[in-house]
Amino acid sequence: MTTDMTVAPVTAFPAGPAGKARPFILITPDLGETPQQPTECEYVVRSNYAEAITSAGGVPLILPYDAENIEAALALADGIVLTGSRPGAEVADRRRDFERQLVAKALTRGKPLLGICHGMQLIGECLGGEFLSELPATGISHIPQDLPDELAHEIIVEPGSLLADWVGTGPTWVNSLHRHALSGHGRFRVIARAPDGIIEAFEGETEAFCLGVQWHPEYRLTVLDLEIFKAFVARSAEAGESRRVEPGMSGSDAVHRRLAALGVTLPEAATPPGAFAGAVRTGNIVTVSGQVPVAGGAVWRTGRLGADISIEEGRECARICLLNVLAQLERASGGFDKVRGFVRLAGYVAATEDFTRHGAVADGASELLRDLFPDRWEHARIAIGVSSLPRGVPVEIELTALVGNEV
Repeated sequence: MTTDMTVAPVTAFPAGPAGKARPFILITPDLGETPQQPTECEYVVRSNYAEAITSAGGVPLILPYDAENIEAALALADGIVLTGSRPGAEVADRRRDFERQLVAKALTRGKPLLGICHGMQLIGECLGGEFLSELPATGISHIPQDLPDELAHEIIVEPGSLLADWVGTGPTWVNSLHRHALSGHGRFRVIARAPDGIIEAFEGETEAFCLGVQWHPEYRLTVLDLEIFKAFVARSAEAGESRRVEPGMSGSDAVHRRLAALGVTLPEAATPPGAFAGAVRTGNIVTVSGQVPVAGGAVWRTGRLGADISIEEGRECARICLLNVLAQLERASGGFDKVRGFVRLAGYVAATEDFTRHGAVADGASELLRDLFPDRWEHARIAIGVSSLPRGVPVEIELTALVGNEV
């Protein structure tokens, strides 16, 4: 077997930069039950899950199955990993019921999620997919050995997906140890399959980062495995930094502090290039005209989704658009401390006729809005596909906000 997905050192990613808070990552464990000795049940999780999170810069914390503590745990957590079950063991109903509640509330709170093996299947079910209890008989063994500590089979990665940027140009191989699978459709996009058609990875069409993988990247056999944990922990860190602001700050100070934590600043509100205003206030409503991805006085990208612009590039365009929107909103409202909430965000996506993931692109703007205004970010939204946009840009964003006196 030849592949450029070479074995990678487990210490490839150092701890987070000095002065930056390392994100807290909740891990759901498996349950070691002893029916004859109920007091001796154990929560079980392999140390390589914790080691993979630590190596990527996170702080792993094991989360017991107590539904009453979910809200408190989510208030602490920056991200959540749903792990696989123990080799050869079925998942207990108690665990499955708890994790369903956890995922539902995590999705509502906009917490980054990483699902591995069983965890991928369960998140996929919560997003509308179907649990496949038996694998079809094919020429591929998904349980080639007792432990998934060796590469087992190839996967086919979808172009333009999260994984596509990490796998290089050669064949992509993964380990394997599962007797069940995810099937069907839901609020997710399948981004990798095994040669026999089994779903190997998906991206959730959710407000926050959501990735499910059927194999076991915690063994860190390849660069792809390392990149999965690196990206997940990084997105969790971003989510955590956006909500860690000093008590007593004004609304405007808090938003600008969150921007700084993300490494970005607001541009100057640009003069519109035509006979219209950048934003108009009518009573307590501010409507911001559509903004395009202009940064430093120049268009950041041109092209169309489904042709020469990837999903991640489209999301970045949406984020840049939103920064320009917020610059207009700050000026029109008299400061972010006057912003009480948001009414509607509209995303226009220039795309090919067969492109269908307009919402995933607009998520780049919605997620940034949530990170900057975590206590009042909720908004209605429309994402529309169009054949072209001004100046040849891929994305345009407009926003309507509710304003008033200082909040």
